Amino acid sequence: MLKQGTLFGVGVGPGDPELMTLKAVRTIKEADVIALPKTDEQYITALEIVKAVINISQKEIIEIYLPMTRDEDTLRRSHQKAGLQLAELLNEGKNIAFLTLGDPSIYSTYIYIHNWLLQEGYNVQLIAGVPSFCAVAAKLNTALCKGAEPLHIIPASYHHNDDYLDWDGTKILMKSGKTLKKVIDTLQTKGLMENSSMVERCGMDGEKVYVNLSDVNPGSSYFSTIVVKDKEK
Repeated sequence: MLKQGTLFGVGVGPGDPELMTLKAVRTIKEADVIALPKTDEQYITALEIVKAVINISQKEIIEIYLPMTRDEDTLRRSHQKAGLQLAELLNEGKNIAFLTLGDPSIYSTYIYIHNWLLQEGYNVQLIAGVPSFCAVAAKLNTALCKGAEPLHIIPASYHHNDDYLDWDGTKILMKSGKTLKKVIDTLQTKGLMENSSMVERCGMDGEKVYVNLSDVNPGSSYFSTIVVKDKEK
């Protein structure tokens, strides 16, 4: 009987190829198939990160269509379809490395496919990657939290109110996207501009570091992360 393959959700880091882990590199090298989310810029970025480190010219590469929508029914169907597509390869005994930016456990579309296949009884594993906000902190040359300070990771475009900005501790604002201007306006209203910094496309071509958010272009890249520190007490 043919041994079933394993699906690895591989975090390739935030953008700088040098931030790929040794385990991620080894997993991709040993995989029979590389799977990529076919969604706008993320697809291209994950592939380019890997190409800078590993020769994948002889690898079988498949694209997994994942629609950019918040409609739960559409997402559920697409995740199941993607799971079935990968299951065919796993049943052939192939090991698959599914590339995801940052870390697969943090706001990764991959995790829904991972969970579906796990429930179906397939072998699935997560390979940790450097999260974008850790790379952003390094770029800003600052600590995200010290001592007993809490750290909050917020998908800003999914919040309909701004109460999270009143929480104690450092706030990491991810997924600002098209709401970036609104987020910056809110920071201005709450007097948090001097406590906020942003890095756009951290570790990628076109990287920009903003220690002053008043210089930020509201049309900045999807790959933008804002760090909001507490006011001095």
